[in-house]
Amino acid sequence: MIPLRRLFSTIILLSIAIILPAEAHNRSQSFSSWSIDQQNLSMLFTLKEREATRFQPNDNLSNEASLISHLEKTIEVRQAGAQCSARAPLQAMTAEPGYLRIAATYSCARALQDIAPEIQIGSFFSLVSSHIHYARIGIDNRAPLEYLFTEGRQQQVIETGDSDWSTSFRQAFLQYTALGMEHIFTGLDHIAFLLALLLMLRSLRDVIWLVSGFTLGHSITLSLAVLGWVTPETAIVEALIGFTIALVAAENIGCRTGVNRQIAYGATAILALMTMLSVSQLVPSTLPVISFVGLIIFTLSYLPANHGRSTIQIRPLLSLAFGLIHGFGFAAILQEVGLPSEQLWPALLGFNIGVELGQLLIVAAVWICYLRLKRYRDFTAAAAEVCSALLCGLGLYWFVARSYGPAIG
Repeated sequence: MIPLRRLFSTIILLSIAIILPAEAHNRSQSFSSWSIDQQNLSMLFTLKEREATRFQPNDNLSNEASLISHLEKTIEVRQAGAQCSARAPLQAMTAEPGYLRIAATYSCARALQDIAPEIQIGSFFSLVSSHIHYARIGIDNRAPLEYLFTEGRQQQVIETGDSDWSTSFRQAFLQYTALGMEHIFTGLDHIAFLLALLLMLRSLRDVIWLVSGFTLGHSITLSLAVLGWVTPETAIVEALIGFTIALVAAENIGCRTGVNRQIAYGATAILALMTMLSVSQLVPSTLPVISFVGLIIFTLSYLPANHGRSTIQIRPLLSLAFGLIHGFGFAAILQEVGLPSEQLWPALLGFNIGVELGQLLIVAAVWICYLRLKRYRDFTAAAAEVCSALLCGLGLYWFVARSYGPAIG
């Protein structure tokens, strides 16, 4: 009965995994810079040219023309409820190779320094719900203001009045805190990793130690990467995140069934096969051979040695080590979005705190569910096995797909 249940759950997982995206951090993004001069608000909108391919194909329109048409419908500037009109049609400007740049100037009825304008940017959200737009507003000789637009926050009132350092600090901190929370809630791989870690825990003390380890780990590498002290290879980090999920979930199954060694040998066989494919260049991998060798050594050293309570005791250290890898994943999205140079530390601090808040909410929700269901021991045991099988298959899928993405995509 139990083997059939595990087999069934694994099949379900693999079916689900096939339709899930392999790249959880490849976000759709755009950027704009704005300058205010009396009643006029000038804009330069920039994005990667490949983003314009999201529009419906039209042989009569170039990518630039399609983008202009889209921006005309999705960008508005208002002042005191009245719409500010475009002084001239939007036009394409010279951009770096691989990018598109569109210019526009909006004219309002009164001086923008006296009555703050409201900018609405709804571009691309109907096409990609996870799209992020990063806007920089320049006002006179003051430090520019930074604004983030997301699907849930498409309107921003621009603070054109006199602002001091504390105002700019608060703005950067709050916006990046919100971005950090949005990222953890939309980062399926980070959520999957947290769930895999939590499935073996039985006390609040264990949960606190686990969360502390993960927090410390990803905070260290997030800061190192964003500050430019360490430059990780994004493709390698993404593949390793998938491996962390698969390994922790497989360990859950091994501890519950006593087959840690068998799982370790099976995982080693998969890694050895991937290593041979990489060496032979039959299927080129984004992971170097030395990475596969390191993963084999780690798997053989770690999995067979842990079982039962010893696994729970070592989980905080494991979450710390794997948190270092996930921190580079957090840094990748933050580096793509960009950080305000004038308010680097409040933005970095806000993003990290936002990630922590989102993480704590997820952990709290899982813990509450466990407290309500723990009296049903047979059910919780079966649910833990099923969830571990699902997460193991999902992590394995991400690991393989991200390791060979360019070759098999």
